[in-house]
Amino acid sequence: MTRHQDGEKPSVAAQTVTPVQKNQNAISADGASRAFRRLGPHIGFLLALLLLAANMRGSIVAMGPLAEIIGHDLVLSGTQLGLLTTIPVLSFGVLSVFAPRLGQRFGLEATLLTMLLFIAIGQGLRATGSYGIMIVGTIILGSAIAVLNVLTPSLVRRSFPTHVALITALYTFTMSTGATVAAFVAIPIRNAADGDWRYSLGIWAVFAAIAFVFWLPMLRYRHKGPVPVAVTPVSLWKNAEAWWLALFFGCQSLMFYTGTAWVAKVFIDRGIAEAEAATLLTIFNVFGIPAAFAAPLIYSKIANKKLAMIILHIPLMVGIPGFVFATTELPYLWVFCMGLGQGAMISIALTLVGIRGADPQTSARLSGMCQSVGYLLAALGPVTFGALYDALGNWHVALALLFGIVCIQLIAALRAGSAEKIGAS
Repeated sequence: MTRHQDGEKPSVAAQTVTPVQKNQNAISADGASRAFRRLGPHIGFLLALLLLAANMRGSIVAMGPLAEIIGHDLVLSGTQLGLLTTIPVLSFGVLSVFAPRLGQRFGLEATLLTMLLFIAIGQGLRATGSYGIMIVGTIILGSAIAVLNVLTPSLVRRSFPTHVALITALYTFTMSTGATVAAFVAIPIRNAADGDWRYSLGIWAVFAAIAFVFWLPMLRYRHKGPVPVAVTPVSLWKNAEAWWLALFFGCQSLMFYTGTAWVAKVFIDRGIAEAEAATLLTIFNVFGIPAAFAAPLIYSKIANKKLAMIILHIPLMVGIPGFVFATTELPYLWVFCMGLGQGAMISIALTLVGIRGADPQTSARLSGMCQSVGYLLAALGPVTFGALYDALGNWHVALALLFGIVCIQLIAALRAGSAEKIGAS
């Protein structure tokens, strides 16, 4: 049972609460009234949440294994092809700061429901096979997922306050699994459709529509947050530690989305069969799942955080040089290590954003800053790699740049892992 003070007599202290306290109390009361203390009776809400999570990466990752055939069929340059992966990431960076306002204005459930509809529409447009329409669909898709990225964790914290760790684990697991499944089935679906890759993209529009239907009953829990009270926050944009964390967030995001977009094509261009390249991309995504679970536990157990960061970077420091300088020698080893590394870094980045803020409010703003800066930096990855390939006709410079990025990431991680609280007075 949620405890509150509604039955107590008002005191002088109660009559002199600050506007900030009033706002916080309103948030707590509103959230408690909609919180699910037991999972059993609300399994439907949980299933709807997991269906939503499954749609947050799969529709983007499905493009990777199909890049070669889409580029060939539509006669696209590497830059044009890279835009189909870059635009969603760019949307994450640009729109993340506006997402909370949508949740407050229309309610979390209603906003998430609408975003699922936009995902279905956007992915349907991407499946038309017309490059211009695909770009429009990609913008719609990326904008919708950007809103989901920000609001879904808020929904988890509000709706399952006593099971945050469990629900978050299930939610991130499902999101990663969706990406893995998308990479694995893209080529088989295309082959089953007589080589028509549009079906491999269109299936995700159908999946989003199914999630939309499951979310319709969730409108009974419609929730609107209180209007935030104006306060004077500590500036994070002038804080060096916040920028180191944002750089780390950006590097790991750039590594993931660049790998998703181009790993398969790099292997194909080096002589590996298309089906095997798709399998390698699947391995890249699969092994990120257990790493995402394990990395925060490893990080918390090692007292020396700089040492912890070095240890967690070992898979990347093995996989990236191998992929860059000996691409076809031990390809399964390289993607295994890269998968472990990218899964660990995503999890560590999100963990650091949560723990380094001086207070919950600062952590929330720090998350917004890191997502905006990080995803804008990540958006440069796929299109830059495509442009370098177009200009030079090979992957040598692009892969060397990838090695440089992982080195910068390690340097930023050593600073980002500091115990110093960001925003502390």
